[in-house]
Amino acid sequence: MLTGIDHLGEDPGLAALYYQIGIDMFWTALTGYLHGQAVAEANGISAEEFLPRAVKTMDLRYFLEFYAPRITAGHHEGDVERVSMGVASMEHVLRTTQAAGVDDSLPAAVLDLFRRGVAAGHGGQSLTSLIGVLKRADPATRT
Repeated sequence: MLTGIDHLGEDPGLAALYYQIGIDMFWTALTGYLHGQAVAEANGISAEEFLPRAVKTMDLRYFLEFYAPRITAGHHEGDVERVSMGVASMEHVLRTTQAAGVDDSLPAAVLDLFRRGVAAGHGGQSLTSLIGVLKRADPATRT
């Protein structure tokens, strides 16, 4: 079980929704770890050797606590980071993944999202601006 038992009110669908959101975040994050481990192993780095860095990288609490109030306030200014920085970073990750001979579909999907954010005019805005891109995702416009 990934969550505790919480009473979320009278709406019987709310608990299921929170569960699905949690599962979305869990599988997405864990898949990112597994992909990183595949790249590590392709470069001779064992899971045990990678573990301390993986744990540090996967501790997202600081980022969640930093971004939540900004998201609530609609503050997506690129004063800390920008979607365009994410594009450049993920282009490097994609090349590293390909050079290692590892499946590149996961970083390619993230890069695609970042590029769609830039195309939607969010290149100079914070990564949090991608929420708007995700909320109006149109499969027909994906590259």
